[in-house]
Amino acid sequence: MRCTGLFIAFSFVGTVTAQLSVWAEEFENNCNQNCFASAYTGVNGGWTTASTGTNGACANKWFVSCQENGNPAGTCGTTCGNNETLHIGNDPSCISPNSCFFCPSGDCGAAYDASCPPALCSFCCSCLSSQTSTRAISPVIDLSGWGTLTLRFKYMEGGAGVADNAMLDYFDGSVWTQLADMPKTAAGSCGSQGLWTNYSIALPASASFNPNVRIGFRWVNNDDGSGADPSIAVDDIEILTPYVPTGSGLVVNELSNGPSGNKEYIELAVVGPGCTADIRGIKVDDNNGVANNGFGTLMNGSGVSIGHNRFSNAAQWATVPIGSLILIYNNADVNALVPAMDPSDTAPQDSIYILPANHVLLQGCGNYPDGLVTGTYPTCTYNAGSWTWMGYRDQGDAGQTRDANGRYFHGFSYGPSIQNMNNGGLDNLRITTLDGITRVIWFNSGDYRQAANFGNSLVAGYETPGDFNNPSNRIWMRALRCAVLPVELIRFEAEDIGNTVRLRWSTASESNSDHFLVDRSSDGQWFEPIASTSAAGNSQQQVDYLYDDQQPLQGISYYRLRQFDLDGAEHTGPVVAVVRQPHGTCTVNGDAAGIQAWFTGNEPQPWSLVDMTGRILASGTGVESPVRVAVPEGISLFMAGSADAPMVFRVLGTQSGVLVAEAR
Repeated sequence: MRCTGLFIAFSFVGTVTAQLSVWAEEFENNCNQNCFASAYTGVNGGWTTASTGTNGACANKWFVSCQENGNPAGTCGTTCGNNETLHIGNDPSCISPNSCFFCPSGDCGAAYDASCPPALCSFCCSCLSSQTSTRAISPVIDLSGWGTLTLRFKYMEGGAGVADNAMLDYFDGSVWTQLADMPKTAAGSCGSQGLWTNYSIALPASASFNPNVRIGFRWVNNDDGSGADPSIAVDDIEILTPYVPTGSGLVVNELSNGPSGNKEYIELAVVGPGCTADIRGIKVDDNNGVANNGFGTLMNGSGVSIGHNRFSNAAQWATVPIGSLILIYNNADVNALVPAMDPSDTAPQDSIYILPANHVLLQGCGNYPDGLVTGTYPTCTYNAGSWTWMGYRDQGDAGQTRDANGRYFHGFSYGPSIQNMNNGGLDNLRITTLDGITRVIWFNSGDYRQAANFGNSLVAGYETPGDFNNPSNRIWMRALRCAVLPVELIRFEAEDIGNTVRLRWSTASESNSDHFLVDRSSDGQWFEPIASTSAAGNSQQQVDYLYDDQQPLQGISYYRLRQFDLDGAEHTGPVVAVVRQPHGTCTVNGDAAGIQAWFTGNEPQPWSLVDMTGRILASGTGVESPVRVAVPEGISLFMAGSADAPMVFRVLGTQSGVLVAEAR
């Protein structure tokens, strides 16, 4: 019923940056009316509905249709546009108490039949009950690779207090629980049409790394004839996790629409840590940073377009020097300022690669990375590259790079608001609200995730394809490049060995070297010294060095080598990364029958029971469930884990039982 009621005001804190969308649903089915949610199948699978209480003979139903259009948050609900939503309406197959008055066709958007008071039953369309208690249930959501999760969506809700009410439910793979009783949304000037409102809530810890999550929206209304529309409508559902792009990748250093026609190009800077980067499979695209980055604005019309290019699997892309420039240009309408083609940095060898978009070292995909449909980059059969798949609109567009798995790394957008431009991806880099006609955008220096460090202008005098953008950009680029140590370094390696990270490096020769510093970083950008080791001074033979980090970081960490001369001059060397996973543990107890061993960790662990002569009595592989091992009388050893860091237990078998003590 479309009528006016009392609503509770509710404010929403805007979208947090650096959040990666790992699951999304937009309810796009091109249905005009009366499509039951129980029949809806989206890109993630089918939605279902289930009774959660008493449902009358003409209970309200969940629909997915455009009758309640998914307008932007902060605007009123309307009937059909081009953005379907999930919502509660009256059942068209049943004459409910008030349906002949307000919605004889059924499904009139977020409008529910609240029934009528028993005393007025004879005046209603029918005396059937519209009491409802039904949950709309998502398909299974696999979150096994993600933690620290936030659920967000936009919605509108009316009803009469808790009698007619919408709730957010959560399924952890075993049981359903209520996650939130969402506030009624403000009506504003929308009246019974309702005001679309953003909502965000942290998912429980049990959702993290859980492959069997579901979410549900539950609607209940009693049969008292009192209520106020809207009922409930939901759209643009996302599950997000904090995300900071890795340290190695490609930064959009310059992007130009050219002086006329399609004389466009994109210039990319290779960033570290390390001295080289593997850019094989990295994607280059123009999709406004939208696909699987969040619903910053209405998705439709926000710049998601077909196709993208990526770097091929060629060996040269496996070790591109940090601080290099890569220029990709439109081969069909070449900008006069583009230098001679140099796709492999051989003529000259200056860490600048120049190649057309259709070069064999690039590959193209003609499929949609469509936020409207898939919300992610597709599996694709790659063929020849094409500028058409990454070309730029004059009115407004974007340039971005993504890693081989399709995860956003860097990019920015430009253009007026009428183009529905979003903020350019996770970094919110919208450089200008001007159109892109004969314009160029460039990076200066500093933090490339800050819009203030970019400039833009008409192309005349500012296009610098295949070259540094300006003096500050030149300094920034050259600072990225690894300096050559005044020692002949053979290797610098880091290895995780149990509770220690072992660092080894070797020199073939040294000249006036005083000492080495080892620096450590958790993000590859900010380093702090953790060790100092004296150098050989002057040497013409191999010298080996070793340092054990006894308090290493969990997860990924970076180590950098610095060398100092006798006169105090400092030289920065290579960076290596190491990934440490939590090591497994083993708990062993004895009883009358033998021993039981419990294992924890990311991988199964080998174990063995040996006697005091070293003879193996039993062996196997440990899993999380307990392992039972029979033990002979006398002393034996139970060993578990890797050979370089085993857990050892002394075991004493007696006629009355088994005793266990940890040996180390």
